[in-house]
Amino acid sequence: MKKYIGTKEVMAEPMLKSVAVANGWARTSNDKVDLAGYHVQYNNPDGTTYDSWSPKDVFEKSYKCAETYVNRLYIELEDVESRHKKLAAFLESEYFKRIKQEGTKFLLTLQSMVMTQYSCILSQRINDKFVGDLPGMPFGIAIEALKFGLPVRRKGWNGKGMFVVKQVSCNVEGDVIPKMQSLPQPVKNLLMKRKQPCINYTYQLLLVQKSGRADSWTASSSDIFADDWEIVMEE
Repeated sequence: MKKYIGTKEVMAEPMLKSVAVANGWARTSNDKVDLAGYHVQYNNPDGTTYDSWSPKDVFEKSYKCAETYVNRLYIELEDVESRHKKLAAFLESEYFKRIKQEGTKFLLTLQSMVMTQYSCILSQRINDKFVGDLPGMPFGIAIEALKFGLPVRRKGWNGKGMFVVKQVSCNVEGDVIPKMQSLPQPVKNLLMKRKQPCINYTYQLLLVQKSGRADSWTASSSDIFADDWEIVMEE
């Protein structure tokens, strides 16, 4: 025999057992107290439905309300945190230390890091508040934010009010080049001699200072390996 996990989607509403009995969804009993529970509607394979009644504790142990997207986010968060707790315990165990393949150890460690950030993302979505900060945010996520058009910075930078941004990719045609203030005249002359003069801006990164000064920026080794990146929401 092998272990299997299944899921079932049902419609339900709170209902006392006496009401369910009156509707034919529960059997009569000699209960001295009218039991709390749920009227549950199940789907049959042929598309029809059938109704039943389940005691409150039994139902709530097996099912979670998923009526709204927030309900579903709570279910997802609970599942991720439960699985992450088990993974974290495994990473501290002797079983993890006995793994000989370094690649496997790395993937398990990376999985734990991603699950931490995933939980934080779900929490921010539940609260409908994007704060721009994830625990231990690495440069890789900062790059994804830059691609999305968001400004980023490191918490460890000394300069206040500065951030990095990716310039919007654009194609400057020949009729615009002579009017550009950012190009020296000799460069304009050189470009205009081409058969199809143009400039394609692609992956330029700018470091914008509080004063408004913007310089071309390239990540240093310390920037690449840092885990204190954040998305700039306000100065």
